[in-house]
Amino acid sequence: MPHSNRLLVCEKVFVLRNGRNKRPRIPVSTQLKLWVTAGGRCEFGGCNEYLLRDNLTLSEANYSDIAHIIAASPRGPRGRDALPREKRSQIENLMLVCKKHHKLIDDKQHEQDYPKEKLLRFKEEHERRIHRLTSIQPDNKTTIVRFTSKIAHDLVAIPRGQIYEAIYPRYPVDDKGIEIDLTNLPGIDNPSYWKSGAQCIQERVTQCLSPGIQTPAVEHMSIFALGPIPFLIYLGSCLGNKIPSDVYQRHRDTEDWAWKKSGKVTGYRIINPNTIVSHNKVALILSLSGVVADEDLPKAILERCTVYRMTVDGKMPSPMYLRRRQELIAFKEHYQVLLRLIRATHPGLRQILLFPAVPAPVAVICGASRLPKVDPALVVYDYNQSKGTFYKTLTVR
Repeated sequence: MPHSNRLLVCEKVFVLRNGRNKRPRIPVSTQLKLWVTAGGRCEFGGCNEYLLRDNLTLSEANYSDIAHIIAASPRGPRGRDALPREKRSQIENLMLVCKKHHKLIDDKQHEQDYPKEKLLRFKEEHERRIHRLTSIQPDNKTTIVRFTSKIAHDLVAIPRGQIYEAIYPRYPVDDKGIEIDLTNLPGIDNPSYWKSGAQCIQERVTQCLSPGIQTPAVEHMSIFALGPIPFLIYLGSCLGNKIPSDVYQRHRDTEDWAWKKSGKVTGYRIINPNTIVSHNKVALILSLSGVVADEDLPKAILERCTVYRMTVDGKMPSPMYLRRRQELIAFKEHYQVLLRLIRATHPGLRQILLFPAVPAPVAVICGASRLPKVDPALVVYDYNQSKGTFYKTLTVR
């Protein structure tokens, strides 16, 4: 049967059904548009069932209903709304749903649980997601890297839904990605804590980034990491900078991972030492998410080391400062300039003592941006709250 004739038959059937129920006809063009914008899936929040196939038997048929948000009749569900009757069969007032959820939202017993505002939100969120997913280009694939470790004995989850929102218009190459989980490490007071964690990171990254028959080469990475700063710097070093990567920040105020698109971009300031105390002992202090005060440092650092510093420009250091992707890119540029300056001023330098108060993405960049065969090793210190001072943790070579 020609396509136009099939549509005509569908329209006649719909007219007859609605004629019997004395409801306005929904034009076939509107039905088709709704099917497209819904992606052929149920728009009820959290359902997403594909409506052209039974999930159990896999038999193919049309298992959908078109539901009115505001009923076509004033006596129907939510029908007393002020929406004019001639607009009630327009696409803005229609949802594509499975039969069980159509019954649920229209059932008198549950009608009050599904007001107009809630159903409109279901529709908007579903159709926006379908539009976003169908807009993705084939070359926007990325491998998700999730690093989790306890912070002060607490574990912060990294929900997949927030990851997918943050990486758009990219999309995950698979559901697995690279998972690095250090939550089962011995406590931080255990002598093997830092060494065991570093070994786990190195082994897992090596395993996942070595292409084989079953593991195709990683072409792009999206990195989501929460954990102690020394581990994140070590993670960045293991991942390196050979594979294009994006690193994401968890925003404390909105509790999501998507980079903000508005607001003033924070700059950075490099503070060079007034005098060269030593040519072969150098310390680098990063005061970005917090202030690293001189009294917090081991006494020997200020006495024996030439100290370089970087901080945010024009504002106090704060955990909330990093909100836009441009700020992370700017940090990388300043950090690489600072490493070149240190190399030029201290030729032959073997290591830099690093004292970081930085957000998680900055820590990853610190490790990833260092050139292993060119830049000095990083001896990373961490702050001990109970003792009120920094102590040595890992060396990144």
